[in-house]
Amino acid sequence: MAFLGQESQWAAEASECASDQNAFWPYHDKLFASQSGENQGAFSKDKLKGFAVDLGLDATAFNQCLDSGKYTQLVQQDTAAAQKLGAQSTPSFFINDWLVLGALPITEFDSYIAKAQQGIHPPPTPTPLPAGAQIYDLDPNRPGLTYDGSPTEGDANAPILMLAFEDFKSGDGAQYFKAVEPTLRDKYIAAGKLRVMLKLYPTQAPKSAAAAFCASDQGKFWEFRAALYNHQTEWQDGDQAAMLTYAKSVGLDESKFTACLADPQTQTRVDETLSFGQQVGVPSVPAFLFIDLRANQAVADIVGAPALADFESKIDAALNPPTPAPTATATPGK
Repeated sequence: MAFLGQESQWAAEASECASDQNAFWPYHDKLFASQSGENQGAFSKDKLKGFAVDLGLDATAFNQCLDSGKYTQLVQQDTAAAQKLGAQSTPSFFINDWLVLGALPITEFDSYIAKAQQGIHPPPTPTPLPAGAQIYDLDPNRPGLTYDGSPTEGDANAPILMLAFEDFKSGDGAQYFKAVEPTLRDKYIAAGKLRVMLKLYPTQAPKSAAAAFCASDQGKFWEFRAALYNHQTEWQDGDQAAMLTYAKSVGLDESKFTACLADPQTQTRVDETLSFGQQVGVPSVPAFLFIDLRANQAVADIVGAPALADFESKIDAALNPPTPAPTATATPGK
């Protein structure tokens, strides 16, 4: 999938030329070992030819292949095919019909491979949104949830949306929950100035995320989230007994909660929320993106759990953007 400029295209073509000499994988490894940024000369044609010499390939045949553009069309076709399948960045992988985005830990690949072996498939394409609606708008048929199923808190008409990405085992996440969120709720959410939409990005605790989805199905997401943060040091991810204890403490139906945890579709929901975070480029958790819904554009972001004042300054600035200075009009004759 060569989409990062001319050198990206040349490098892909060169790898195909190496394949003609049964050296695709050695050349592939040589390219990654020699990478030094995009379109900065590391993959000029001269250097690509030098890599072939380093690997002991037939230089005359390799150079002729690369200079002739023998594989230009093939690489372009591969790139178009990848984009049509939904790959918008690299690295992207398909494990059967699971699209896996990014350089994930090996444990994540293990999880996708296990699902593929079990015959589990990704969920179908979501139902199209109503005309004019966004995924972050409140779903009138599911109180407390957005159209994409994310828990949300605040007035539907609030001008600013804070998209929060969390992992329940994040120490900074717990700090935000305890030291920042109560004031945001009192000062901005209750006043109708801010709405929060929560997206789980559970790189550390995916099993607890699954449990939170099950709590959400019974209308108790925020209460269950609070229990996880308040007792963060007392549970380990995958401790189903602890999850059941917290489920009981917030009044969930035990049998429904247990059945939900065992449902493969619940893990699929965890995979979906991880994939969303990868696609938008979440660097770490917690992370917060502020969207001005009046202009439908992102206006600020915060990564980590800084002081309350950082959130207040970002929100206040988003609520009261500076008025653009008027454009000076030229005076005729001057």
